[in-house]
Amino acid sequence: MKSPSLLLASLSALALVATTSAAHARPKKKPAASRPKKDRDKAEPKPDLESAAPKTPTQEEADRHFRSGVTLYKEAKYSEALAEFERAYEIAPHPLVLYNIAGCQRELSRYAEAVRYYRRFLEEGRDTITKVRLDNAQGELNDILARIARVTVTVQEVEGAELVLDGEALGTLPLDMPLVLPPGEHKLVARAAGYRDAERVLRLASGDELQVDLTMVELPAAPKAVRQDRPRKRHAARRFSLGAGFGTNLRQVGETGAPSARLALAMGRVELGVEGVFVAYAVVPSLRVRLLGDALSLHLVAAAPVAIKAGAMEETFVAGAGGLGLRYRASPALAFRLETYASYAGKAHGTTVPTFFGGELWF
Repeated sequence: MKSPSLLLASLSALALVATTSAAHARPKKKPAASRPKKDRDKAEPKPDLESAAPKTPTQEEADRHFRSGVTLYKEAKYSEALAEFERAYEIAPHPLVLYNIAGCQRELSRYAEAVRYYRRFLEEGRDTITKVRLDNAQGELNDILARIARVTVTVQEVEGAELVLDGEALGTLPLDMPLVLPPGEHKLVARAAGYRDAERVLRLASGDELQVDLTMVELPAAPKAVRQDRPRKRHAARRFSLGAGFGTNLRQVGETGAPSARLALAMGRVELGVEGVFVAYAVVPSLRVRLLGDALSLHLVAAAPVAIKAGAMEETFVAGAGGLGLRYRASPALAFRLETYASYAGKAHGTTVPTFFGGELWF
């Protein structure tokens, strides 16, 4: 029994007459039935008698697609015939089917594909196909090459550019060259990321052989986006504060200590305040200058404590004082302070070291 490929070769011989006559657009010949018997025998090779032998399911499927392709080709339904021949070749590959595929591509004016399949047929069939058939295919190939143009495309400075022909992507360079194009107008476009498209419109005639060099220009770098920082929401300045705390003399911690209340007015870095001390009955006017910091700040403190005659205090007197203070703002409205300074009230009253710790509400 013949192999599937040999069986298909016998059947493909029947299609060669139809494809050959269509390739050259020759005047129609009389139907085979009206020609002398000897002419019919010469024009239409007979299938091998062994083709009548039992076939496998694979052979039968390949034959069915092939016969369908022959019928469709004779009806000038070249796209449908092409699909049938391609399926037949997938099932049972044989060089003669490539010849029929080439003929369909030629009739569809897909000359580049037609040239490719003719060349495959000539290459794969050189040891199995008769010289007459090979010469016939070479003649048809030469006819196509005489009526098409060949274009070799290069793209300068860019590797891996995509080539587009008449709106259809051909692939990424490098591609097989030259391109086989029918006569007429064609548009070539080379594309690559980061470059402007390079375009060329070609007007081709039969037999033209062109070298087309496309130069791509790099796009300017996109300007860096300028970060638009949201403006920080500024809170209205809080200038007045009410505070409460506890004060003691560090030189007599175990013997002194009294609660205090404070009122202050801030003007930028400068702050005026007055603090009242209970039990010890004293009023402390003060001036504070913020030296550094914001949420946690360091202040220079100058004060003039006034001791009021009351209770154990035998007389009213004024002292001079100076020191440092720390303030921590937990929020715009709430702060805590710790400050200490040295106070001198003359020889009669000596030196004390008042220290206050307390909280403040700012408005």
